Amino acid sequence: MTWPDEFGRLSAVLLAILLRFTFQGTYCQLVVSPAGPTLVNTFAGHNATLAVSFSGATDPAVIWFMAGSPVVTWAINSGAPPDIADNKEKVLRIETDGSLSFVNVPLVYTSNYTIEMTKSGLGTSSTTFTLKVFERPSGDPMCSVQSVNNVDLQYLCLWSGGTAQVQLSFPALSNTSSGAGNLRLTVAASHNLDGKTVTCVADHPVEPYNCNITAGSPRMFLPAVRTTVDSDGKIVVTIHCFSEASPQAVVSWSEGSEAVTSTTPHQISRDTTQLQIRGYNVSNFLLQNYTCICRNPLGSQRREIQLRGPSISDSSLFANHDGAIVTLTWEVPPTSIVTGFDIQMKGPHSLSRNRNGTQTRGSANRFHTIQQKPGAARSADIFNLDPKLTYSFQVIPKARMTEGQPSEVQRIGPGEGLSGSAIAGLAAGIPCGLLFLVLLGGFIYFCVYFNKNKSRQARYPKSRAVEKAVTTPTETSPHNLLTGGLKSPPDYNGLQQTPSERSVALPAFVPPPPVRTATTV
Repeated sequence: MTWPDEFGRLSAVLLAILLRFTFQGTYCQLVVSPAGPTLVNTFAGHNATLAVSFSGATDPAVIWFMAGSPVVTWAINSGAPPDIADNKEKVLRIETDGSLSFVNVPLVYTSNYTIEMTKSGLGTSSTTFTLKVFERPSGDPMCSVQSVNNVDLQYLCLWSGGTAQVQLSFPALSNTSSGAGNLRLTVAASHNLDGKTVTCVADHPVEPYNCNITAGSPRMFLPAVRTTVDSDGKIVVTIHCFSEASPQAVVSWSEGSEAVTSTTPHQISRDTTQLQIRGYNVSNFLLQNYTCICRNPLGSQRREIQLRGPSISDSSLFANHDGAIVTLTWEVPPTSIVTGFDIQMKGPHSLSRNRNGTQTRGSANRFHTIQQKPGAARSADIFNLDPKLTYSFQVIPKARMTEGQPSEVQRIGPGEGLSGSAIAGLAAGIPCGLLFLVLLGGFIYFCVYFNKNKSRQARYPKSRAVEKAVTTPTETSPHNLLTGGLKSPPDYNGLQQTPSERSVALPAFVPPPPVRTATTV
């Protein structure tokens, strides 16, 4: 055998020995360790797992202990089912890697759990877990802020229940105050807290939770006025003042300079946001101004309310496509006292409603009530109109038997004519138009007169020959119209030639001296 062959055989033997010792080393010790936290917190009724991993052996035997008592035994990768203690089959599950799982775990499963893994010839390895089942309080944390004597702010945080109390705190307000399940913290109101968000921290072993509170001063608002009639026939005016604020604003009322209390004829609601005034005569409601002030520890807002009699601020009329149905709409001022409306129409074949509720045919030249609407109504539909005819409509606001000014008259039909505003415009426009025509005529007359005078002036400057002609009379025509040696009179027709017929200015006319004539017998 040659040397190379012998060296090859020796190398193979050494490699086999090395591999044998190497593989024996990998199985020399069984180790089991946690694959997650050893302290596991969970809520009752939830699922949880005690996770493990192992090395150093294949298919070891597993035993799980609960407070020192075995509850599960099994061999990994064994075809046989695990052996689970009685009354725990519905809760305990063993995973393929030996981890222990809990399904809908009850509170009584809070305990220490230990796992042991065993392999013949390799000994035993173990590790321990702690399972705590609680923790849960019902619902979510509740946060709020309220007023204390309308001076201080009290922040509240509530989250009670469960098997362990939740620790609550307001870190932004205090580093020392805390409570278990219920915390109330009172602080002095300041502008720094107006609009500031404060967080309540709920320290929970399983599910930490936070909730926020924002305190705010009262915001601007508009009072609302509603009018009704009670069973005794009295007018009931309700004024509602509400301002968005946190904590909720308290409302105080005054009539003129006097504070209002819940005495006749006034009544204030329990939450102070509404004031009711009762009376038969609408004029009694208009004597004073009412004031409401919404206030909380962070500030206040003030509004004055001047009640007014029944009135309508705006109205309009809409017709359907064929003009047989119209819808009349109207608006009421916010502080107007109105308990109802009379819908009136003027036109051909109009029906009027009497006091007893019956309808009669009215005159085409007068307004008649055709419908009556409650105080909350803002529209009325009128049917069976002839689109070829003209109709007029108006709305009368009423506070019981007191009538306010009617709305603007609305007209519809082919002969609608001019509205009141159009008539007023014409009345104002006609004098202005006449004045304009007079001024225009005067301007035209002035222009014509100016041009006429200008045309009579000389077009060329006077020559010296013309100036001489002015001082020396011209020769008359050679025609001898008169005998006795008389000179013929000047040609007056030539003096009346138009400026276009003369090339130079005419000499001034000098009448001839008187001539004495003799008569021959």
